[in-house]
Amino acid sequence: MKKTRLLFIGMIVMAVLTFGFFWMALSHNSLAAPSTANRVGIAPDIAVLSNNSGLAQIPSPGLGSDELPPANLTTGEGSVSAALPTPIPGETQVYFVPTDNDATATVLLLYNTDTADHIVALRGFSYNGVLVYSLNINIQASSSLRLASDSIASAPPPSWATPAPIITNFTDFTYLASLSLPRGVKVEGYTIFNPGTGVVDPRTDQGATPLRFSTDPATLFLPVAQNNH
Repeated sequence: MKKTRLLFIGMIVMAVLTFGFFWMALSHNSLAAPSTANRVGIAPDIAVLSNNSGLAQIPSPGLGSDELPPANLTTGEGSVSAALPTPIPGETQVYFVPTDNDATATVLLLYNTDTADHIVALRGFSYNGVLVYSLNINIQASSSLRLASDSIASAPPPSWATPAPIITNFTDFTYLASLSLPRGVKVEGYTIFNPGTGVVDPRTDQGATPLRFSTDPATLFLPVAQNNH
């Protein structure tokens, strides 16, 4: 009789434990479903924020390897060359040849001498003249702004920290670039050697070479020489 009673109690305990495990599994699944739904909804929000950014690149390659081509790069014999941008009335269109691969970077310095804020249009073109890079840069009145084609090292020199440089990330597929300079906006630039890091570190990078700027893109390539007189 005692054994029967113990067996009966054991069966009840097993039933309670089984029901408890089953209930915990159901609760875990019900909690996991909303969590997954929330994670799925996050990605579009991030995309919207990046697309609506005031300095959004159109199109914009990520900050991965500079040897990865932009998504819209047209290649092959069927490529159709596009014309260079028409100068904006009242602005000066200048051209330069950037470099931005896994061992080099391009640094630009914009200087706005005007008493009004301006927007500078930066464009990049592939080997066949197709537009592969576009960025509109807002520069405040009577101020300077750096642009760098690679991310900046953490804890940079104070002069590089404020204002923070704009990352251009031309990649190795931008063969020619242009800047549309509004009234009072000046530009200077150079290329640097930062082997394999993909990061601009002003304290260690070497070999700064001044860029050549011209209002006539043909003068950037020899044998046509630029005449500043």
